[in-house]
Amino acid sequence: MEPLLKSSDWPLIIDLYFFLGGIAGGAFVIATVASLVDIRRYRDVVRIGYYLALLAVIPGPILLIADLGLPARFLHMLMASKPSTDIGAGALTLGPFHLKPGSPMNAGAWALLVFSACAFLAALDVFLEDRGRPRLAGGLRSAVGFVGSVFGLFLAAYPGVLLGATARPLFVDAHWLGALFLAVGGSTGAAAIALVLTLMGGERHDALGRLMGFAGFALIVQLIALVLFTITAYAGGSGGVTRALGQLLAGSYSPTFWLGAIVVGVVAPLVLIRKGSPGMAALVSILILVGGFVVKYVVIAAGQMVLS
Repeated sequence: MEPLLKSSDWPLIIDLYFFLGGIAGGAFVIATVASLVDIRRYRDVVRIGYYLALLAVIPGPILLIADLGLPARFLHMLMASKPSTDIGAGALTLGPFHLKPGSPMNAGAWALLVFSACAFLAALDVFLEDRGRPRLAGGLRSAVGFVGSVFGLFLAAYPGVLLGATARPLFVDAHWLGALFLAVGGSTGAAAIALVLTLMGGERHDALGRLMGFAGFALIVQLIALVLFTITAYAGGSGGVTRALGQLLAGSYSPTFWLGAIVVGVVAPLVLIRKGSPGMAALVSILILVGGFVVKYVVIAAGQMVLS
């Protein structure tokens, strides 16, 4: 991996970008798995999942450009107007385009681009099916599902890797951040699909039950990853980590963390998730979505408070 990135204060729109990227990746993977398990039985899950993946990923480049200030700066993460041996060192270079696997910024930009293409094609295929028109070729559909799922998992997890490449003490040794963000992507992706299902009405108890079961599992993984993140970060032993964790667990961000990320985002959904009614599924989905955003926001915010 490249040397530590310069510490920066990421605004709220970057938290929103991470949140929507997690939903997009989670929804796409769930839709693909549902299509493989039983595409007729879970047709609505497949349709909603692919549509949600596209809708959630569309704002990604817009939010990044808004943060960077100029569209050209986003393009510079994918290509260089004057390629050189320095720019291409350790990279796969094709003309002005370069892929640097060791660079979280470059790899993330390419993952966003590839995933967006897959999300578009998957949503287009569903749209064509809904309209009774010829769909994409079977081999292309399978390739889109597989490639999109791989990059969807990456898109959901990579913000944790990106944070680990910054110079903020809380993130330097936070090896479980990627797993935490991936679990949040899974839980919020399932919750988003379940929420749309409940709003559509009709008899979809089996699909809702499966989605709620997966969301509950993802929440447990999310909680475990959060605990391991805290333990491993504290084990780093630096004063900066201790101060940042203090802000998160007992300082200015602790009410948001404990109430929003833990009680609202994990405990309440796990308690209510077995109630079974569509109305309760909608409530649980909203709680999971709120908690998923809050946990990303508060971890990033607490980590940015301490420079060293």
